[in-house]
Amino acid sequence: MSLAHRLFVVLILEVAYVVARRVVLHSLPWSSFEAEAISTVLRVITAGACWYLFRPLIMSRSSNQAALRSPLLAVGLLLFLSIPVLIGHYVLSATVAWMFAFASVFVAIKEEFLFRGIVQNLLGQKLGSLKAILLTSVVFTVWHIGVWSFTPWVFSQIFVASVILGTVYIYGGSMVVVVVIHAIYDAMFSFTPWIPQPLPENFGFLPLLAALLVVSYWARSRGRASHQNHQCT
Repeated sequence: MSLAHRLFVVLILEVAYVVARRVVLHSLPWSSFEAEAISTVLRVITAGACWYLFRPLIMSRSSNQAALRSPLLAVGLLLFLSIPVLIGHYVLSATVAWMFAFASVFVAIKEEFLFRGIVQNLLGQKLGSLKAILLTSVVFTVWHIGVWSFTPWVFSQIFVASVILGTVYIYGGSMVVVVVIHAIYDAMFSFTPWIPQPLPENFGFLPLLAALLVVSYWARSRGRASHQNHQCT
């Protein structure tokens, strides 16, 4: 099957997934077991199709353990993961919280396979890493319209989170790592509030932008190191 045909199959499945999930969310309470179970099955199907059709592309990058062990990256990711702690205020029951936390794993696998593994990798071949990360993040943000309330914070968070994940994927080379980060971030929101009085949502811009700056600096330092190593060889 050609690349165009495989992309067409993925596109059709994604459109079907988006429509089906919107129907589910309009027909059932968003926090119900039934709604999340159906959504999870749909995620598994689409993620499986992405894996079947694009496995070599999804796993095309080699993990850079030295880059992933960087203290600078750890600081950036801790800032990123502090957001649910500081502003999260879902107040879900224990059962619903665990249900969403479990589902976060499948959300992360599906979205990272599609957006980082397929979209970003294909765009990167044509446009280069930076443009691929930014354009993929635009698509990632638009893809979430209708799922979340349209507020400046929500969609800024989605866009910047995608840029961070895309950057970690490019310079860390590990699909597993970005899936884990994504899943932990989403799961942490399920158990909020973590503190007695969460801060207003807009406060989240501070750690979010700080995380972006730190991860960007880490990526730049990795890029310089890679360039120097290339010159030496």
